[in-house]
Amino acid sequence: MRKIIIPIVIILIGILFSSVYVVEEGTRGIVLRFNKIIALSEPGLHFKLPGVDNVRIVDAKIQTTGSSNNGVEQKFINREKNYLIVDYFVQWKITNFNRYYETIAGGNSIEDLLMARLNGRLRAEIGKLDINDIINDSNAETKSRNSLMLRVKDALNGKQQKNKDIEGVSSDYQVNQSQIDAENITSMRAFGIEVIDVRIKQIDFPAAVSKSIYDRMSEERKVFARDKRFQGYKKAEEIRAQSKLTATKILSEAEKQARTIRGEGDANAARIYAEAFSKDLEFYNFIRSLKAYEESFKGNDIMVISPDSEFFNYMKLDTNIKSDRK
Repeated sequence: MRKIIIPIVIILIGILFSSVYVVEEGTRGIVLRFNKIIALSEPGLHFKLPGVDNVRIVDAKIQTTGSSNNGVEQKFINREKNYLIVDYFVQWKITNFNRYYETIAGGNSIEDLLMARLNGRLRAEIGKLDINDIINDSNAETKSRNSLMLRVKDALNGKQQKNKDIEGVSSDYQVNQSQIDAENITSMRAFGIEVIDVRIKQIDFPAAVSKSIYDRMSEERKVFARDKRFQGYKKAEEIRAQSKLTATKILSEAEKQARTIRGEGDANAARIYAEAFSKDLEFYNFIRSLKAYEESFKGNDIMVISPDSEFFNYMKLDTNIKSDRK
């Protein structure tokens, strides 16, 4: 009896272990019965029918796939017919595990399907833009790298642009029926995944294109620098002219005040002289004669004046004094 119980217990333990499975956090378990999906297991401990049910563990976290994973450069052509080497990546997650399993069960690779459709959609979008639009990181509605990546992500998710979003946009960006059909073909919803984000990491140009872009940017910077220098010269001239005008006004006002002060000083001096000389008229005449003598006998000037002239009155003073003393 004992020999029979031990094998039975071992068999029961084996059946127990084969009927228990664990789904780790960040993953999901797809339960298959005769290769048909019957349940989706959340993270935790679960049970299954041993020998009948089979569990496939799939990653439910956000996954990242890059264009450089296969080591092949992705070349694109923009609207100016220039070749571009673009390095990009896409983040995605599984939203419908049934459809996802049906896709991979058929021998398809989700990453290969995603990158093929992303590559085609990105190629179509880049073909609509100029180089300046592609390297521009603004938030323009229809152009620039940011809006390009948003349009690609929406197309991969099967979202169609609304008419109100494209009013006033050129015909290159109008969404017609053919574009809607193309977006539906590009959509990854049929495979049970959702694109979270599409990002362009780097854009390189061939040597010839890079040189032309550099030359154009250099010319633009030179024009910008010349404009700034001209504005600087103009501003400097305005400042110098204003400074000269201010200096002229200050000098004029100073000269005006100086003349006014000098005039007032001369008037005060004349008044003081007049008051002083009016007290002794003879002394005033004497001083005036001395000034006249001083001014007249400078240099080698010749004067023809009668000795009896009043001009020599004070020169005769010494003679008069001597005669008076005698």
